[in-house]
Amino acid sequence: MSGPISPGLRSGSLPVLVALMTMLAGLALAGLTGIQALAESWNTAAQSSATIEIPTDADHAQSRTDHLLKTLHETPGVTDTKLLTPEKVRSLLAPWLGETDDKAGKPPALSLPTVLIVRHEHGIDLEAVVHALFPEAIIEEDMRWSIRLQRLGRSLVGCAWLAVSLIAAVAVLSVGITVRRSVSAQRRAVEIIHAIGATDRQISGKIARRAAGLSLLGGIMGLGALAPILMFLARLLAPFQDQNAQPPPPADTLAAWSATLSVLPHSLLEMLASLPFLAALLGWLTAQSVVLVWLRRLP
Repeated sequence: MSGPISPGLRSGSLPVLVALMTMLAGLALAGLTGIQALAESWNTAAQSSATIEIPTDADHAQSRTDHLLKTLHETPGVTDTKLLTPEKVRSLLAPWLGETDDKAGKPPALSLPTVLIVRHEHGIDLEAVVHALFPEAIIEEDMRWSIRLQRLGRSLVGCAWLAVSLIAAVAVLSVGITVRRSVSAQRRAVEIIHAIGATDRQISGKIARRAAGLSLLGGIMGLGALAPILMFLARLLAPFQDQNAQPPPPADTLAAWSATLSVLPHSLLEMLASLPFLAALLGWLTAQSVVLVWLRRLP
């Protein structure tokens, strides 16, 4: 097969298309990772804490509250108990309730309860323990929200996976259309080399290898363009991931930007690194399928 009549994939737009799809897939995977982490934190928080409201106007409220606190500390499975006095609750709700003029001797306009925040393990009947000592107490078991939060988390993760799947489908469709147009433009060259004995596999294999190379190049380009965006987002989200962690150093050097990658989960970095190779594989499979189908339809 001579150079002038050798058909191949001649499309300068394919790397650009793959680069854009790689960027979209990378952003979708980053969102998927964040949603999964958020859903896990929701589920963990909802399964391990409860809020108890104790009315302060009940009979012997202070002594009964102290007895309840002692009982909760001795209850197996209760890991932590935090007491919020009515004064503390009032200070927390001051932006909504307004400041009280205690110095003037005026009584508060609203009687606020004592609040207990109890962290516990799964399987404890906390309501029975509390109501046995303080029937007037109101318990808001966060575990009741666990199922709803799990469903919400699963739905968000499902939406993220759907977005990734749609991006992959659009990428395959774009590569297929590009390959088909390129091959159709070289119909005469294909007919000539068919006439001199070239098989369909040989033709499709050459075009598929070219498509894989261009897709790999586009994937690397897209990953390179995506890296600064992910680093910028990682710097913004770093304080939310660990409140006790030190803030990232100023982004004035390349090493500072590279250090920001430590904030990103390793699973996300592995998925992002695999995107160019997945793009090359999709490009090869798509080109093979499109060219073989197109060749079999030739007269």
